[in-house]
Amino acid sequence: MRGRTPAVSLAVVAVLAIVATAATAALATAPGKNGRIVFRRYLDVQKTTSAIFTIRPNGTKAQQVTHPAAGVDDRRPDWAPNGARIAFERKLPCPAGGPKDGLNNTCDLVYTVKREGGDLRSPVSCGFDAGASFPGNCVGEDDPAWSPDGSRIAFQYNLVDHAYAGSLGVDGGIWIVTAEGTGLHQVTQRTPGTFWDFGVEWSPDGRKLAFVRTDLATDAEAIFTVNVDGSGEFQVTPWALNGGDRTDWSPDGRWILFRVQTQDGSSNLYKIHPDGTGLSNLTNHGSGGYRYLSASFSPDGTKIATARTPGSGPEDAADLYVMNADGSHVRAVTKTRLWESAADWGPRSK
Repeated sequence: MRGRTPAVSLAVVAVLAIVATAATAALATAPGKNGRIVFRRYLDVQKTTSAIFTIRPNGTKAQQVTHPAAGVDDRRPDWAPNGARIAFERKLPCPAGGPKDGLNNTCDLVYTVKREGGDLRSPVSCGFDAGASFPGNCVGEDDPAWSPDGSRIAFQYNLVDHAYAGSLGVDGGIWIVTAEGTGLHQVTQRTPGTFWDFGVEWSPDGRKLAFVRTDLATDAEAIFTVNVDGSGEFQVTPWALNGGDRTDWSPDGRWILFRVQTQDGSSNLYKIHPDGTGLSNLTNHGSGGYRYLSASFSPDGTKIATARTPGSGPEDAADLYVMNADGSHVRAVTKTRLWESAADWGPRSK
């Protein structure tokens, strides 16, 4: 970011803190028959460039969907409910002091692409100019999630607004747009405060959103839900749990899946009912055990796709895994030297 935007420069510190505690994540799961898993794979062991891939749950027939330039990070993929397209976040290099204002030295954009690749579309405008008027004051778009009917996409919109002093001059909230890029409107963070919202997920009936809220004052995270019109905001998990990363709603609507990282370095998967009851630890590894990343329910609700580290290669890069919905019967999907994560389980193609 350029030196003329001190508020956004301060926001870089907050984003770095978030990135350090939150790995790439999984997204929505539409009810249906189990199909392929979409995920992010780094193309080199140094983790400089990553692309979107799909794979069968048994680990066969991996297919590369996006083909980014060197230094570009394609991540956070999400299947459309009909399995025809994939939404994802593309992080482009955007060094501080350069011609554009991006967070964390990247300029992030939301895209959609056909399941086999091609027909790349960007439904939301972002000007990457902190001093411009809306939408030019956008400094990043993240975490896309399809609505259950495939007509809309929810995402995190990062807008420079100095009224949001408690949020370091950036309004990081959840917005909704149609898949064609119309009807853009804000759902959360409509009043200045000390929070940023991300990791959004639709409820199966399309009436609510689950998301992660970061308290910038305390560096804690919690899961919230809200009606799609912005009303009825509800805190699902306590701040003390520090549950976040990205949410995933079970196809039957009974559970919200998320990840918890603790100060001892452990990282495990949990699920909870949307009303805040029934908290369940699905994986239970201490600081010396496996560290689970984000996760996604299968379309039939019986299984979960995730990733964990250390993996099978000498770099201990993350591999993909699947397990039963209660955390049992964990088995590997991939075993490579390349970092693979952000699994989202899609529907069987017609």
